Amino acid sequence: MGTVVQVESNDEAVIKASRRSFGRYGAPPDASDPEILIQICVDPDRHDDRPLPVPTYRSLRHIFHIACSDTNFAVADLASGCAIGFVSPEMVGKASFFCYTFLECLFYVMVVHRSHTPVHCSSVALNGSGILICGAAGAGKTTLAYACAKSGMQILTDDVAHLRLDPTSDRLLLWGNPWCLRLLPDAVQLFPELADEKVTQRRDHDWYLEIDTLRRFPGRTLASCRPAGLVFLVRQEGVPTRLSPMRREIALERLREDITLDEDAIIERHYSVLDQLVGTGTYTLKYSGAPSTAVEVIKSLLHKELRR
Repeated sequence: MGTVVQVESNDEAVIKASRRSFGRYGAPPDASDPEILIQICVDPDRHDDRPLPVPTYRSLRHIFHIACSDTNFAVADLASGCAIGFVSPEMVGKASFFCYTFLECLFYVMVVHRSHTPVHCSSVALNGSGILICGAAGAGKTTLAYACAKSGMQILTDDVAHLRLDPTSDRLLLWGNPWCLRLLPDAVQLFPELADEKVTQRRDHDWYLEIDTLRRFPGRTLASCRPAGLVFLVRQEGVPTRLSPMRREIALERLREDITLDEDAIIERHYSVLDQLVGTGTYTLKYSGAPSTAVEVIKSLLHKELRR
């Protein structure tokens, strides 16, 4: 994501988990002063085999805190880019939950404060140009992204994309995590080929099919590209598939809803980036039933952007 992150721990399982979360972005350059430092201490004498807890997140100015129990917690200084956590061996053993709740959460909270702007969306691309697929929970963002990948498009992310101004050109870059798609278990009704995929628990009451996209779609993962437009997805039974322009100010208002409280200067930076993003084109896509017709709309939109 254009950011050097260093993870340190007394337990090799944490290092293995960090490679799972961040290693596919490529080996970082040699740096004695990484932008993000995450230190995780695994206490071999403190055990916690209770069911997966609901994490509690709290923040005060530039201090961010995660707590699952008195055994599993972490704190981050967003301003300095440093975080430290203490966890039990059992927590690290629950790899999906540990990566999502601790490693990835700490990283994303710090990187959003320091340099990146988040957008709640899935994203697919063609030839280095990406479309952000936004929408309310249940609109089918990840389902559509999977269907787009099946049709030959590149996959960029399934849940959150991060925007950053390229320091060399001052142009927007779109970053994602393309190596895992998380679909609800009932996705097998649309995609029978997923029946053999393992259902994993990412957090309390959240069960997903975790799709390894490198295995499922070899050669179609893309970590970064330029944004070429936003589509706000609306699933509405009985309506024909239709793409229509969305007013820029309405799109900007919806995107701003996902920006969490932070220092005024940080929020203004996010708003400036989002204002630049909506200038790439904003649309509403209404569809019903299977995502096949919506896939063709996304593909046509990308081809149109590539011809510009």
